[in-house]
Amino acid sequence: MERLLYLGCMIYNRFPDYELSAKAVLSKLGVKLRDFHEFSCCSSTFIPSASDEWIYLAAYNLALAERQNAAIITLCGTCTSTFKRANLMLQDEKLLEKVNSRLGEVGLSYSGKVSVNHLLEVLKEKENKIKVLVRQPLKLRVALQHPCNVFRPSYVARFDDPAKPRAMREIVTLTGAEIVDYAEEYECCGSTLLLTSQALGIGAGASKLASAQRAGAEAMVVACGNCAYLFDRHKEEIKKRNPSAELPTLFITQLLGLAFGLSREELGLDIRGVELG
Repeated sequence: MERLLYLGCMIYNRFPDYELSAKAVLSKLGVKLRDFHEFSCCSSTFIPSASDEWIYLAAYNLALAERQNAAIITLCGTCTSTFKRANLMLQDEKLLEKVNSRLGEVGLSYSGKVSVNHLLEVLKEKENKIKVLVRQPLKLRVALQHPCNVFRPSYVARFDDPAKPRAMREIVTLTGAEIVDYAEEYECCGSTLLLTSQALGIGAGASKLASAQRAGAEAMVVACGNCAYLFDRHKEEIKKRNPSAELPTLFITQLLGLAFGLSREELGLDIRGVELG
C-alpha cells in the first residue's frame, strides 16, 4: 500500500533535513511514499490533559488518510502516539459515531482502521534490505536517544519493549557504527519538560548529552523531532548549563543514508551544519 508521510509541526517547520533524509532512505528501501499537504497538527498527546476535544483533530487527519486509501508513516513519537491512541479509542462504536458526526460537517468520515507506523517500525520491517544497502560501514561512536512515545504506553504502541527498547539499537548496528552505553540512555530527552519548565528541560538534556559524551560518543542519534529540538535548537542553553554537554545531533535516517553512500546534500546534513569526525 502507498503510504503518506506525516511530518507534523516540528519537522515541517524546523527540521527539513529529517524529511529529506527520511524520503531518501525510504525510497532506497522501496517504500512507496506520497507527499500530502492537507494534514493538520496531530493534536498532540499534551492536549488531552486539557481537553477531550483532541480526538476530533486526530480523527480528522486519519480520515484524510483513509480517503486517500493510504497508510501513514510518522517521524515523530508524539504524533505516532496520538494517532495510535485515537485508533484505539475509536474502537468504541459510540465514540466513533460521535466523532463521525463532527467529521461529517467537513465532508469526512472515518472507519477507525488506518494503519499508523513510526519510521522505526518501518525500518525494522526492512532490516534485511538495510543489510544489503550498506555500502560504507561507519566508523563512528554514537549514543542513542530512543523516542519515548513510540514505545509507551505499551498498550497503545504495541511495539518493542517500553522500558528498554531494542529496535533502534538493532537498526543502528547495521550501519557499522559503534553504540556506546551511557547511564541515561533510556530516560526521556527532556523536550516535553520545556512546556512547563525551561530549566528542567534544559537540565535533562544537558545531563543526557554530558553522560553520552563521557561514554565516548561522537554524535547523538535521534528518531524524533522533539528530541532533536531540545538537543539541537537549545544547544547554547545546554552548553551554558554544562560545557561538556556538546554533541552533534544526527537523525537515524541520516546515519543510515551515510552508510548507504548517499551524499550530504541528499541527507540535508548542511542544513544544520552537522559535522562528524
